[in-house]
Amino acid sequence: MSHRLLILAALTLGAAACRRGDAAPATVAATLPATLAIRIDTLTSVVPVAGSVVARRRAELATRLTARVTRVPVEVGTAVRVGQLLVELGTEDVAAARARAAAARSAAQLARDEAARQADRMDTLLAYDAVARVQRDGAHLALAQTEAQLAAAEAALRDAAIAESYAALTAPFDGVVTSRAVDPGDLAVPGAPLLVMEDRGPRDGLFAVPADVAARLRPPDALQVSDMDGRWVTAPIRIMGRSADPATRTVEVRVSVPADWPTGVALTGLVPAGMHTGIAVPASAVVRRGQLTGVRVVSGDQVVVRWVRLGRPVAGPNDTARVEVLSGLEPGDLVVSGGAVAVKSEFARSKMPSGD
Repeated sequence: MSHRLLILAALTLGAAACRRGDAAPATVAATLPATLAIRIDTLTSVVPVAGSVVARRRAELATRLTARVTRVPVEVGTAVRVGQLLVELGTEDVAAARARAAAARSAAQLARDEAARQADRMDTLLAYDAVARVQRDGAHLALAQTEAQLAAAEAALRDAAIAESYAALTAPFDGVVTSRAVDPGDLAVPGAPLLVMEDRGPRDGLFAVPADVAARLRPPDALQVSDMDGRWVTAPIRIMGRSADPATRTVEVRVSVPADWPTGVALTGLVPAGMHTGIAVPASAVVRRGQLTGVRVVSGDQVVVRWVRLGRPVAGPNDTARVEVLSGLEPGDLVVSGGAVAVKSEFARSKMPSGD
């Protein structure tokens, strides 16, 4: 009711001003402070792209063993230090394989030592013409074969030791556990991530930018970036891909975002796409009715909705929430911003076009 009384008062003052020879639109503008005079401006077109917050260092910890999980001493959110135990696997099978490899190495060592003694004996006998040269050559061939078998046994023992090291997964850097996929008793299989951890340092905003738009970008250019809570930051480009993805025709772009933004959060980035002249209005001034878009315009002593055709969002030096108007407005038009929604809904509803 208070809005209606204010509107009736404004209309009365406007009619009185007309009787005194004053222009009514000026009176309306005075009673509606949230207005914008349309003018031609230099606009920086921007392309909105979706992205997400990612850690600069991230590790998916897996094993190359097939073994039972015996211990997981950390939970999601646990802060860990480099070298700290994260997952422990059962080592019965690995220990047995290492014992077999050790026994095979010992046997190969004994065989090699015996072959070496036999080769030395054949060399001595050949010096006294006590054996044929072919016998001496056979002894050296046997020595070479046993040396190769010893090398293979030592490699198998090293491989068993390396496999045993995969039974204890430790933190590769200081960070925090972000995902845990196993519990004690689960079966770990090669290549399947058991834990995921990230560092607690600076964060990146990761975007896939269309290749034609990315061609205009160079570090340290900056993007305007918003998180899901509507917080806007100016994010300098840290890394740009050198080639486009052939399937999506996009280039990977990483920008620096605040370290307190959690990873995985969705982002919106405004990528500059060139400068030109045109008309832009605040995004809050846009009226949407289904597929139609319009703005509220002061017309005489009334506010009416004028349907317009919108272009891309544009960025200005102090405003990142504007959108270009391709048609429907002219310089000098007086547009009401979002703060005058109640005014329009009270006395300009009958003036709204039906959609033509």
